[in-house]
Amino acid sequence: MLRSFWTILATGFTLAVIGLSMAMNFAFGYALGTSEINARILGTLSVACDGLKAFLPVLIAWQWADGRRLAAAAGALLFALLLAYGAASAIGFAAENRAALAGTRDNRNSLLEDAAAQLATMQMRLSALPAHRLPGVIDADIAAARKDRAWDATRGCTLATLPASREFCKRIDQLTGELAVSAEAAALAATIERLHAEVRQAKEAGAGTEPDPQARAITQLTGLDIGNVRSGLAWLLAIAVEAISAFGLFAITRRAPAASVDAQRESDSHSQWRLAPRSAAHAQPRGWRL
Repeated sequence: MLRSFWTILATGFTLAVIGLSMAMNFAFGYALGTSEINARILGTLSVACDGLKAFLPVLIAWQWADGRRLAAAAGALLFALLLAYGAASAIGFAAENRAALAGTRDNRNSLLEDAAAQLATMQMRLSALPAHRLPGVIDADIAAARKDRAWDATRGCTLATLPASREFCKRIDQLTGELAVSAEAAALAATIERLHAEVRQAKEAGAGTEPDPQARAITQLTGLDIGNVRSGLAWLLAIAVEAISAFGLFAITRRAPAASVDAQRESDSHSQWRLAPRSAAHAQPRGWRL
């Protein structure tokens, strides 16, 4: 009873891996299509080949057990071709998926670094600005100065000839410069606020972390190139999936022992030998009566 339970459980897991392997091969084959119909054809073809590959080892074993060596050899050749095709598709899917994931994380990290660099630059520019008041306060001072008689006397500070008028226009220029500084500071503050939001959103999206922690850990342990490690991990995933989908059903299929098979055949032959005379005896009277 317990053996049957584990066999059923293993069969379920194996079928799940086979289904996921079909899905992987379909996705990879579909991506190779130059049009929608071609993509569907290639995806469906990959699924059919992967499904046939899963059952071929069991069928080959049956052919070999029945003494059909040529059929078993043909099945083995077909299985090798299907296994190679499925492994190539699985490796392509795993490698593409890992590369896309690492590329997305690298891009997020690059955006975060750019935003952080711009933020530091804007903060330095803001801190380098001279002291200034709020734009509204400066505008009020300028408006009040323009109501002075000196403003009209100098024709809006275009004709400042006397020392008093020049002093007045100098003050107007100072207020105008302070207003420009205040406007630049306001623009920098808005930019800094936007960059702060970009940095926060990037970190919430996962930026600032290692793009491929698994590959980085193996690289630090072995000293290998991280690109080779990523390729090796993609190969490992593909080989594991293909091995289970190819040999899983064959590994868990229960076969009757050779002794019981021989005993069953011997029992069948004895039964046929004993029943033959009876069949003949019954056939003769029936023929005689006719």
